[in-house]
Amino acid sequence: MGQVSTAILSSDGQIKATSGTLVWLVVSAAGTGGAWQINNSTDDSGTDVMSGVAPANSMTHIYLGMPDKGGLYCKSGIYCDIPGTNVTVSAGYV
Repeated sequence: MGQVSTAILSSDGQIKATSGTLVWLVVSAAGTGGAWQINNSTDDSGTDVMSGVAPANSMTHIYLGMPDKGGLYCKSGIYCDIPGTNVTVSAGYV
């Protein structure tokens, strides 16, 4: 199954360049909050497979599961789109 790796993004960026499973996310937002999306791709052109809007001054933990218990599998890669400037997404993946 493998060890969980992490990525922390405060702007658009690649979480994983190859196929993988998203295990958990921590989404935090400052002053005004903002939107975020997870794409099944290595850039922002892929299909949105998960998205949300983080309220101002908040933090939310989203547990998706290890690969043998579910998780969010992305065949092409895992990319995070953060349109604004007030959101940070921390991701655990294998």
